[in-house]
Amino acid sequence: MISDLDYIFLDLDGPILEGKNRHYQCYSEILNDYGGTPLSIDHYWNLKRARVPRDQVLEASKFGAPYETFANEWMERIESEKFLSFDELKPQIKETLSEWKKLFSGVSIELVTMRQSRHNLIDQLSRLGVIECFDVVTDCPPMRKNTKYQALKDRKFNRAVFIGDTEEDINTANMLNIPSIGVVNGIRDKQYLQADYFANEIVDINFSHLDYIT
Repeated sequence: MISDLDYIFLDLDGPILEGKNRHYQCYSEILNDYGGTPLSIDHYWNLKRARVPRDQVLEASKFGAPYETFANEWMERIESEKFLSFDELKPQIKETLSEWKKLFSGVSIELVTMRQSRHNLIDQLSRLGVIECFDVVTDCPPMRKNTKYQALKDRKFNRAVFIGDTEEDINTANMLNIPSIGVVNGIRDKQYLQADYFANEIVDINFSHLDYIT
């Protein structure tokens, strides 16, 4: 029955937040500091969605320092308040999550995201006015193998689904033996997501059309 769904695991960056501008601004600032010519925002984002390795993106950008310099600066800056301020909510997020709460009796909507700073994460969710939309906020270390699965492996549930936009999200669903919904307007092109179902944005998800749920 549709009311039997007791967990919706939901990724943040991509399904909930539009992070294109944050990623691009951070990339551009590092290039401006160390030398290089930033690609256009659309070119940069298309390369990222196509899984082009970062070292190739930096080569195309004529980055003036070693790769490790960029990687270290990226991890230092990308979750700073300055760059988090570039994130925007995807369409109708609050309304959609509210409807899900009405649709599934007793469902727990759990945000599962790779972030370094829980403080900055909670602050961002509060500032955007969506923290109350989630029953649980789970942050996972970004450099740990199968990090989202490690965070969720002890959850007890009858029926659950994982909604995300990366290989990590789909892999987590597979390891938990639950269906996945790939959001294709996120950080990866659809061809790289081997999800069970797909949606352009979470507002487009119709649970009544998913065989597993019904």
